[in-house]
Amino acid sequence: MCTTVRRKIAVVFFLLCILITAHTAEQEIDPYTYGDLVETIARADAPLITGKYIIFTAAGSARHAGIAFEHENFQSIHAFQRLYRSDEEADSKRSILFYIMQIPEEMRELRYRLVINGLWSTDPLNPEEIFDYSAGMSLSILKIPYQKEYKTAVENNGRTRFVYQGESGKRIYLAGTFNNWDPFMYTLEEVMPGRYELYLPLPNGVWYYAYFKDGKQIPDTTNRQHVYMTDGRTASVISVQ
Repeated sequence: MCTTVRRKIAVVFFLLCILITAHTAEQEIDPYTYGDLVETIARADAPLITGKYIIFTAAGSARHAGIAFEHENFQSIHAFQRLYRSDEEADSKRSILFYIMQIPEEMRELRYRLVINGLWSTDPLNPEEIFDYSAGMSLSILKIPYQKEYKTAVENNGRTRFVYQGESGKRIYLAGTFNNWDPFMYTLEEVMPGRYELYLPLPNGVWYYAYFKDGKQIPDTTNRQHVYMTDGRTASVISVQ
């Protein structure tokens, strides 16, 4: 079999792997959070840990890129997506390949490999790697710092702390059944880049609420308790006792 045919078969196999693993992690991430994370991507760079997510990038010059993880036994190749950004210096657009994953609970070190244009390799943008003698190959590694869970909750003093994580420099409003859904009464404070907070002394009861950003209502992604409103929108639920 000639070299050209072998290469074509390798490329077809790689594309089939991408189609098979269409259940990539970004599809499990709340779309509002996912959109905010994508907005932070400016160029291909070393893996970036932001909150409970990791953003991997690769040079847009590659035709295809994928990523596989040791904790999944390298059984799935997750496809990178292509993002276009304006290049003011060249007065044109340039592309960046990226993949966003949610960090598994209790993980302290992530080991992975990339597949670029059908060829396995370590991450060229991550200088940290280790040789796995049992597998006979080099792996890229990423240390995961311990992170305290950051979510909306009722504090010991009876106040409710509302939290939001997303793009920095935004105005995030809070509204709910406790203020007749007034979208301008409460504004969360950005306590650190991309992290917003607001404390309210809510009375006992079950309250429905949501955040408002850029004129759109969005649920609280740190709170898994949601309900569907009669108008089709989603609201978060907090119980104060």
